[in-house]
Amino acid sequence: MPDLKPKKRPKQARSRASFDAIVDAAARLLRERDYEALTTNRIAEQAGVGIATLYEFFPNKEAVVAELVARLMTRVETNMEQAFSEASGMEPWPAVAHMTRRAVGSLVDERDVFRVLLRQVPFVPMLPAVVETRAALAALSQRVRIHAAGALDLPMPEEDAWLISEMLYNAILEVAFLDVSERKRAELTKELARLTYRMAVGRDPEAG
Repeated sequence: MPDLKPKKRPKQARSRASFDAIVDAAARLLRERDYEALTTNRIAEQAGVGIATLYEFFPNKEAVVAELVARLMTRVETNMEQAFSEASGMEPWPAVAHMTRRAVGSLVDERDVFRVLLRQVPFVPMLPAVVETRAALAALSQRVRIHAAGALDLPMPEEDAWLISEMLYNAILEVAFLDVSERKRAELTKELARLTYRMAVGRDPEAG
């Protein structure tokens, strides 16, 4: 397993700008190419820095990718915490629909990058940032369960909430990664929210 940590983190603004440019350059390249085409030379060229500068901060391309993944996972967690806060004052069905839209939306803008990272890079699912984010999302699902307990119909509440969150994680990825129109994606997102509601509450949200 290659070294997946930066050699050092910059303290000065100029060094921070170079560090960030390297990570951003990797993201831009992954939007356009497969992972196998990503090299440290291409990252440095895209970032506008010398290869020596890249190696000052990172031991290899894998470490650059790991840093990019950590940043993306932080955004996903932040987005879902905000979504939960916003949904807390809503009725159950609007709350489920809102959180599902936010979950898909947190991936859509960078779906080409996420798709490459999660589908082509074997070590990415095992990175601490990914493991920790998945654990945070599972914990969030339990907070949602507790908050909405009066509306739910789950025979095994904690276990069922975990299972639903695991199914949602994969379904949300699939919806976000599809090459379809935004209208079609919105339809699929709403249907995913509807299915989630039916699993958790035991009836269709628009029944009656």
